[in-house]
Parts: sequence; C-alpha cells; structure tokens
Amino acid sequence: MLKRFSAAGVLLALAMAACSGGSTSSPTIPHALTNDGAKKPATARIKVPAMKSGAHVTSMTTNVLGDPGFESGGFATWQQCGNVNAKISTARVHSGTYSDLNGSTAKPEVNGYAGVCQQVTIPTNGQLSFWVYEGTNDTVAYADQEADLLDSNGNTIALLYSEASSTNGWVQKTFDLSQYAGQTVWLFFGVYGNGWSSGYIYQYVDDVFIGANGATPTPVPTATASPTPKPTTSPSPTPKPTASPSSSPTPTPKPTATPTIAPTPTPTVAPTATPAYPCNNQQFLNDQSAFAAGSISADQFVQVCGKVTQVLPSKTTTSGLHGYFYVQMPSGYNIEIVSNLDAMAQASTNQPPSTWPWVAVGDYVYVQGRYYYDNSSSQGIDWTEDDTSSSWPHTGDVVVCNGSGANCNFYW
Repeated sequence: MLKRFSAAGVLLALAMAACSGGSTSSPTIPHALTNDGAKKPATARIKVPAMKSGAHVTSMTTNVLGDPGFESGGFATWQQCGNVNAKISTARVHSGTYSDLNGSTAKPEVNGYAGVCQQVTIPTNGQLSFWVYEGTNDTVAYADQEADLLDSNGNTIALLYSEASSTNGWVQKTFDLSQYAGQTVWLFFGVYGNGWSSGYIYQYVDDVFIGANGATPTPVPTATASPTPKPTTSPSPTPKPTASPSSSPTPTPKPTATPTIAPTPTPTVAPTATPAYPCNNQQFLNDQSAFAAGSISADQFVQVCGKVTQVLPSKTTTSGLHGYFYVQMPSGYNIEIVSNLDAMAQASTNQPPSTWPWVAVGDYVYVQGRYYYDNSSSQGIDWTEDDTSSSWPHTGDVVVCNGSGANCNFYW
C-alpha cells in the first residue's frame, strides 16, 4: 500500500451525521478546467475570538443565544469568525429586518472562511434550529456552506453540516446538541471558498435557536413567500486537494428537512455492549505526542476505537482502491483511517461489502493498523487489512459496530 495519505489531501465528507435538507443540488463545475485554486482542506482551524469568562451565559430562559435574529444589525453579540468578514444584511430575511450573510452572492468567490460565531454553553437536552438560504455554482470539493461547533482554538468539535447547495428559498435545519451539554463552544455559521474568479457561494442565516432543557422556539412567520425546496442528493465529493477519483463513489444518503447530528463522544473505553476487540487509545495519544515532540519517527502499530465522524469517497491511487473515514479520539482529534479496499476484497474470510462505504457516521469502530506521522496535518492509520508489506509484521483490521457498540462486523 502507498505509505502516505495526507489528512489535508482528502475531501471533507458531505456525509456527516447531520445531513441538511430541503435544497436543490448545484451544478457540477469541472474545476480541472475552470478553477486553478486549491480544494477545500480536509481539516482546518477557523479563526475565532478569545473566549470570555461568563460571556456565553444569557438571561434568556428559552433561547440561550443572544441576538438570535441578528436584529441588532451588528456584531455586538455575534462575532466575525474566519479570515473574511461576514455581513449583517437586509437583502433576505426569514423574519424581522436583518439576517447574517456569509460569502458573496456575486463573483468572485470569497477566498477562505467567511462567517459569524457566538460563544455559548450547550444546555441539557439542547436542540439547535435555524433557517438558511443558500446559493452557489461551486461544488463541495472547492467550497461549502457549513455550521460547526468549535473549540477555543477554532478546531472543529462537531461539523453539523457541509454542503454546496442552492436552496431557492429558506430551509430550516435542526440538530440535537444534547451530546455536548455543559460544553462551552463557538457556534459557527459560514462558507468556505478558494477565491475562484468565476464562482460564488453564499449562505444567509436567520432565527437561530438553542433551547434549554428541551424548550422549543416560538414559530416565526416567514417574511416573504418562498418556494418549497426540493430534496437534494448530496454531491459526490472527491478527496481534496488531490484529483477527482477515477471511480464513482456511492452518493451519501439524501438529507431530510430536520437532520440531527450523531453524537460524537470521546470515549476512553469501549461501550459496554461491544465485544472485547483490542483498543488502546491512550497509546495512540502517547505516540501522537511523541511524534510531535520528535522523540519517535518510525511508524507505530496502534489499536484505536471511537465514533466515526466523517466518511469520504473511495479513491483509486497507484496502489489500488482506498476508502477513507475519520474516527474521533479522546483528545477530540479526528484521525484519518485508510483501508485498501482491493486488498480487503481478496481476504479469505471476513471481506467487507463490495460497495463503499461500508462504514457510516455515528458507527463505533475498532481499527488496527499502522500509524504514520509526517507532520501535524499529514498523519493517519493505514494498512488496516491482512495484505501488508513484508517489512511490516502486523496484520490490520477494521471492526464496524453500530452507534451503541453492538452488531459488530469484522473486516480485514
């Protein structure tokens, strides 16, 4: 198997547990011919303001967010996040006078992240809902509209959705944040673009609500009539920033109107319902720290387990067909897992399904393989199958269980 698979070199998957709904797919643009900019990075740190002690607590009893409809007309409560300024706009609103506009409705496309964020502590049984109006002529390989929960350094705790859509109207999105109850985070709404001169991407956001203890927002009438958006099939992304895959990946599941994100816990031990497959996440974290400090440089044999946070399309390389997905570690870091699908298909027993993906966001997995570390943005676990190099004595495998850690399937 080809040794190096950079985490920055593969697509950020559309298929997150938080799928979005009610949008129509945007046209596919042949970027190989029309866009010489960089593809969207697989992982990125979004610029956020400094956390303020106590600033996330509001006096509101039903909505823990301040200025939920952006009716202040400015950035007293919401903050500019990213490297490109967002705007408070009157051009399109779901209700009231103002909304948040990320990106640009006209060419050229923004270059980098443009968005807003607000510091908030997630309440018990927290439910997030908001309205978006999206448009683009780009694809998720190069640009996207998204919402995230970020830590104090701008690292992604949870990617709620990532898409390149044109909704042709206001669409409501809803997410279950109960998994993050008690955590103080930045709630981020924004777009990413690569500055394509012939492209545009934008996202209006309005009427944002996070209910405390199961509270629900009071329905707000839409200011202007909007057509009912048609469901969309998520675009089939290709690993970024490499060339498009030669094989056609399986489309991600169609989003629904009220998606929910799958919980992304950071377990230190496997779920009690799961069979005793090998797992030593602490050893992985120790190895990661040792690599970063320069005290080790050789590839390490690791056995990790955790929730799947992203699933990417398969990609054909010089060493065969590969599948990619990410697993969250107890530290919050999402490690890339690379499996040689051709090699796994040749296993004498325990072959995975012939169609990729055979793992989904929210699954609980056990992975045994080779941990390589080139630098902080180029690291991953590969050789997760029985067909490894003679210079590598370990046999790898992947065990895929459901989100509760049951109904596990062993693949190698």
